[in-house]
Amino acid sequence: MKKLSFIYLPILFFIYIAVETLLKLNHSSLCESTGCELAGNLIWIESIYLNYMGMFTALVLVILGWLSYRGAVSRKLFYMVLFAALFFETLLLGYQYFVSPEMCKFCMGVYGLLFTITILSTPPRYLLMIIPAIIAVITALSFLNLPKSEAFVIKNGNYLIQSPSCPHCKKVKEYMSKENISFEKIDIESVEAQNFATFMNFNTIPILLIKDGKNVQIINGDEDIVDFFKNKFGNDDAEIVIEESVSITATSESTDLFQAAKDEEGCGFASLKKVESDCSKK
Repeated sequence: MKKLSFIYLPILFFIYIAVETLLKLNHSSLCESTGCELAGNLIWIESIYLNYMGMFTALVLVILGWLSYRGAVSRKLFYMVLFAALFFETLLLGYQYFVSPEMCKFCMGVYGLLFTITILSTPPRYLLMIIPAIIAVITALSFLNLPKSEAFVIKNGNYLIQSPSCPHCKKVKEYMSKENISFEKIDIESVEAQNFATFMNFNTIPILLIKDGKNVQIINGDEDIVDFFKNKFGNDDAEIVIEESVSITATSESTDLFQAAKDEEGCGFASLKKVESDCSKK
């Protein structure tokens, strides 16, 4: 059992990653599912470098596993490297689980081998500490508002990025409902909506997305949104002017970088409650 967990399984671990690395270098893979492709998009470095790191880790485990027969120090180093690799892969795989619609099968294989080596080689007293730590990492990831790899704007139509408590959003929703204009609501509290708005350099809501085939029109601000529909249904030839999005500035009396919206266009969403408090006074 000792040779299996300290030598043979680490060698199998090394071969498994080495084969995948060679296939990747030749534009192929053991894992050709969508989940494997999505996994590569979740990291900011080329996924091949993770393979190199995995091969190096597996080689170190093989060497330390062989040396563990000769001294307790090598065995302790073996456990240190093994546990570090296990927690590293737990974090990567856990992140995939919460943000990706499909898991990477190769990554699951890597984790399975690491977990098997851990179970077979680790004394029970260490396992009692490792398993709760793994559960803690996964639990912590579940609490994070992580962006998911899924589309929100799919079908043609109107999509309104809003907040239920934003008065400017309520104005737009009331108008659209009164005029029988169908729309789907996207809550600004979702990290995907916040990332989109930040990418577009919009600091306030509401934001209207109008999808028509491959074309998407974006309008920021309650007045501009209402004016758009008034012009659309009233005079098709009227020119629609889209003003700049509202900026939010900090004051010397506050450490909050997003304290208040400075005009009538919308509510800032970075610190929504404080901004809406100011909006409600208008």
